[in-house]
Amino acid sequence: MAIEEPLTMRRGRVVRQKSEGRPRGRHGMIVLGGQLGVVLLILGLWQLVSGRLIDYFLISNPVDVIAKLVDVLGDSSMHHHIMITGQELVLGWALGAGAGAVLGWALGAVKIVGEILEPILNAINGIPKVALAPMMLLWFGLGIGSKIAIASMIVFFLVFFNVYSGMRNVPQPLVEVARAMGASRLYVVRKVVVPSVAVPLFAGLKAGVSFAMIGVIAGEFISADEGLGYYSMTSTQQFDPSGLFAALVIIVAMVVLGSALIGIFEKRALKWQN
Repeated sequence: MAIEEPLTMRRGRVVRQKSEGRPRGRHGMIVLGGQLGVVLLILGLWQLVSGRLIDYFLISNPVDVIAKLVDVLGDSSMHHHIMITGQELVLGWALGAGAGAVLGWALGAVKIVGEILEPILNAINGIPKVALAPMMLLWFGLGIGSKIAIASMIVFFLVFFNVYSGMRNVPQPLVEVARAMGASRLYVVRKVVVPSVAVPLFAGLKAGVSFAMIGVIAGEFISADEGLGYYSMTSTQQFDPSGLFAALVIIVAMVVLGSALIGIFEKRALKWQN
C-alpha cells in the first residue's frame, strides 16, 4: 500500500509535501558516518602496526604524517610545489578534456569518419601513456610543458571515447520523431543529443582528474626540480616517509577537490535527471 504524502496549504491551494528530504538527509548522514568510520579505522590500524609489525621508515605513522603536513604547509617552498603541480594538472586536464570532447563529438557525428579513425585511435590508446613520457620530455623540454603534455594525452583518450560512445548511442528513433514533428537541427541537438552525451562526458571529466594527476606526477618523477612529484621523490631518497605521505595527502586532496568541483557542475547541468 502506497504511503500518502502529507498535505499542506499553499496560497489557498492544497498541495502535497515532499517527504523525501528527511530520509535522504538521514541516508547521507549514515553514509558520511560510515566513511569517517572507515578512515578512522584505517588510521588506527596504521598507527598500531607502524614500528610493531612494519618498520617505521617504510610507512611512518599518522601522527608524524599530520605533524609533517602542518610543518610543510607553512613552508613557502611547499606552496611553490603545490602551485606548479596544480598548474600542470589544470592545464593538462583542460587541454586533454577539451580536445577529447571536440574530436569525440565530431567523429560521433560523422559516422563514416568515426568508423575509419576509431580502430587507429584504439591502437594508439593501447600504448601505455607513461611509456611515452620520455618522448614528451624530448619534445616539450624538462619544464612544465612536458608534464602538461603527458596529462593532456591521458585525459584526451578518456574523454574522447566517453563522448564518442555517447554520440554513437544517441537514440535515433527519438531523433527521427523530433524531426518528423518539425524540430530544428539545433533543437534536436539540445534536447536529444546533448542529454545523451552529458552523462558519459561528465564521467570522463571526473575520472580525468585522477588520470591527469598520474601523468603529472609520473612526469615529475622522471625529470623535474619542482612540484609534488619531485618533493615525493626527494623525500624517498632522503628516507623521509612522513614527508612522502604528507605529499601524498596533498596530492589526494587536490584530486578530490578537482573531482568535487566537477561534481558540482555536473549536478547543475544534469538537473533534468532528478
